[in-house]
Amino acid sequence: MKKRQGLTKGEEEIMQLLWQLGKGTVNDIIALMPDPKPKYTTVATFIKILENKEYVRHEQLGKSFVYYPAVEKEEHARSVMKSMLTDYFGGSVSNLVSFFSQHENISTREMDEILEIIDRAKRA
Repeated sequence: MKKRQGLTKGEEEIMQLLWQLGKGTVNDIIALMPDPKPKYTTVATFIKILENKEYVRHEQLGKSFVYYPAVEKEEHARSVMKSMLTDYFGGSVSNLVSFFSQHENISTREMDEILEIIDRAKRA
């Protein structure tokens, strides 16, 4: 499988809405966006870019196009996290956890949950 290009913040926002919808038209996507709503052509341009990057596909329904994700949300999240782990934490999960524990005020409960997840993964 070839590696997909990353997403810009705007592309990521559109993908999040499309994953939420499952499938929909440009107008369906716009309807979920906060005010002030972007122009139709702006969202359509993002969708076209996402199709070119192979994140989105479409089917024709009458004169309209219905768009749907070509990539599962979990698959994308895994790719983003793997990239972040490699690029920012030297591939080390412990460096990642250490960073968040130092900079994001992780509660004792959250730290216990992380340790529980790690423990379960070791037993699997």
